[in-house]
Amino acid sequence: MINDRFHSIAVGDEAEVFHTITEKDIDTFSELTGDDNPLHMDSEFAAGTSMRKRVAHGMLTASFISAIIGTRLPGRGALWYEQSLRFLAPVLVGDKIRVWAKVIEKSESQRVLVLSTMVTKGETGTKVIEGEARVKMLETKEPEKHEPTKGKGAVIVSGAGRGIGAAIALRLAAEGYPVAVNYCSSEREAEKVYSLIKQQGGRAITIKADISHRSEVDRMVETAVERLGPLEGVVNNAAPSIEPLDFTSLSWKHIQTHIDIQLKGAFNLCQAAIPHLLQRGQGSIVNISSIYADSNPPAKLVPYNLCKAALVSLTRSLAVELGPRGIRVNCVSPGMTETDFIANLPEKAKLLEKMQSPLRRLGTPPDIAEAVTFLISERACHITGENLRVCGGRVMG
Repeated sequence: MINDRFHSIAVGDEAEVFHTITEKDIDTFSELTGDDNPLHMDSEFAAGTSMRKRVAHGMLTASFISAIIGTRLPGRGALWYEQSLRFLAPVLVGDKIRVWAKVIEKSESQRVLVLSTMVTKGETGTKVIEGEARVKMLETKEPEKHEPTKGKGAVIVSGAGRGIGAAIALRLAAEGYPVAVNYCSSEREAEKVYSLIKQQGGRAITIKADISHRSEVDRMVETAVERLGPLEGVVNNAAPSIEPLDFTSLSWKHIQTHIDIQLKGAFNLCQAAIPHLLQRGQGSIVNISSIYADSNPPAKLVPYNLCKAALVSLTRSLAVELGPRGIRVNCVSPGMTETDFIANLPEKAKLLEKMQSPLRRLGTPPDIAEAVTFLISERACHITGENLRVCGGRVMG
């Protein structure tokens, strides 16, 4: 189990420690470092200078910053790897110092904190040292407890009533995942998927929800957790039907429809599901994009192509943000696949696509389902931020 308090630390957090410098402190530091400068070590020599007393080594005073970093802010698991220091005044034997640090920057992806650091002395708060520290927060694992396996968690598949979504739901169920079969208008098809899952001994429920509406998505996620158990994965598959149109014939409504279902739908489902995945301590999100997101797209499909490219970008952004918290985010990008989406394409276009693929065939929904199931599973435990193309080699590299 990860013992991780990094995410509870915020910009503006502060910590402080106090210490009174003694002759023993100076003697110990000198013995450790070999710095026996008489200004530090010889009381008579120091008395003959303007200091009048033994002066603490500058780095001895600065070393108390380590006490804050290692025990207070950020504390356990902190790796102090960079520090700038400006020495402004000496510290003498008997001086009481206040050592202070404040978070001024935070990088979630790199697990790095930038701290403003300062040491003052005496009741007047005379500034002795000021600077800036960089600290990396390492994850610390507590000893593993051998507990009975909890089994596979539930997976929500959007747009799972037919086509690729239905194949994904069926394959996940066959792998042992309880599956929430989401649909918006394809109720009969969704019920058929549910029946097939039950016939093969799997667990499933059907949930009607328009994923472009956050309230319906929240309800869907809560229902899935209540009826199927803890959530382990999400597959953002839903997409509206494709209508080839010249760009000059497009209205923004055509684009907005794809944004609402593909992009906003994925946004809604991810935001609603992530707290549950974090509660479990692990999870996987798979977004269904297209090979046309990063290759030459077909003409007259601007709304579709636009949103598929956005899904790839969303995948990478979430992978960076959520990876440190145990959640993997990947993309599966099919090539032309034998579904209702291409039913109206001329046979010549399909044949041409086959001939341009090294495997000389179009993809099938089960092809895509196998890739998604792999990425959801622990077999892909060290894979995140990837875009897995399932296109028979139509696009490579």
